[in-house]
Amino acid sequence: MFAGLHPDLRWRDGRLMLGGARWRTERVVDRGPGGLVLMSVALGSPYVLIKKRTSTQTTVRYPARGVGALWSAGTRAPSNSAVRLLGRTRAELLEALRSPATTTDLARALGVTPSAVSQHLGVLRESGLIARERCGRNVLYMTTDLGASLCGTPPACGVTG
Repeated sequence: MFAGLHPDLRWRDGRLMLGGARWRTERVVDRGPGGLVLMSVALGSPYVLIKKRTSTQTTVRYPARGVGALWSAGTRAPSNSAVRLLGRTRAELLEALRSPATTTDLARALGVTPSAVSQHLGVLRESGLIARERCGRNVLYMTTDLGASLCGTPPACGVTG
């Protein structure tokens, strides 16, 4: 469902691989004797940074998903074309989901009931415009690349259909 931790990182056969569209080849990220530490960073480099194996562990730092739109998601009105295609509530949900959110968060932000939000999210998810991911006891919803393109904005989370 999700592209992964970062577009340049992939899990393959139980190993972390570094590579992607910008790379000619993929290479295995070696873990240290103490293991592999994956660290998402909200304020930092937009690139994957690897601290090679030390005496204990290897650390992989990567940009956190959704940070690009963290402070502006849901603050813009949806485009007229999205409203005509989806209806006002679904277009507003799609705009709000440029940053991951729960059903309860969305209901509060849009002033509608959680059950209404849930029904709209189901339709948007079936259409491939949003995706969901469990995070502890919560389920976070976020736009896919297709949903972000419909909003006329770059995807915040790098989520593919």
